[in-house]
Amino acid sequence: MKPVFIFGILAVSVWLVSCEKGNGSGPDIFDTIKPLEYFPAYPGSFWVYDSNDTLRADTYEIYVYNIAGYDAEPVYDTLVLPRLVLNGVFNPGDAYAYVKGYSITKPGMSSYRDPPFKELLSLTEGAEFIIGGESFGHRIAGRTVKVDTVIHIGTTIYENVIMTIHFDYACVSSTGGTPEECATLREYYARDVGLIKRERRNHPLEAEFVKDIELVEFSINRSLP
Repeated sequence: MKPVFIFGILAVSVWLVSCEKGNGSGPDIFDTIKPLEYFPAYPGSFWVYDSNDTLRADTYEIYVYNIAGYDAEPVYDTLVLPRLVLNGVFNPGDAYAYVKGYSITKPGMSSYRDPPFKELLSLTEGAEFIIGGESFGHRIAGRTVKVDTVIHIGTTIYENVIMTIHFDYACVSSTGGTPEECATLREYYARDVGLIKRERRNHPLEAEFVKDIELVEFSINRSLP
């Protein structure tokens, strides 16, 4: 079996990137993945949380990764992606992650079976999405449980909010519970804002979710280079 791994990251801040092919046949034009409305990670944007952590989008970079499964022959793709300075908000222990639509690069300490990107959300109510690959009967997945909902944080009202959960399929299969009953994390994403709230619980020891982080301040920089 061959593990999924990141082939390399070239730290080049660019918007549209071209480089010469080795055979002289012309330039390769790499696809640039622009930020989407529920995770608008435009470079220059930031999000401050009440945990004193600040998430920042600082640049576009070339990102080369293996799109094949961990047990398949490696196949590499090259994209230009927004880079996030994580500061503990995502992927604890990692300094950076790269954004591809509604997914970010997997944590550095994750299983080799995990795909190169973990998904953050789906726009479809009831839809499930991939967070991690299956390992020893465990597979961490996400599900969108609400769309177009309203969330109050302090005096701020956020509309068009998507609520997601994370759960382990091993819990579902062993207990017969639903994903909602087995959920250990809830996240809330607001349109044109991003992550506004996260809640956690230690299932099955705890019945109620408790606040992890809430958004205090943010700035979205939509000026594109």
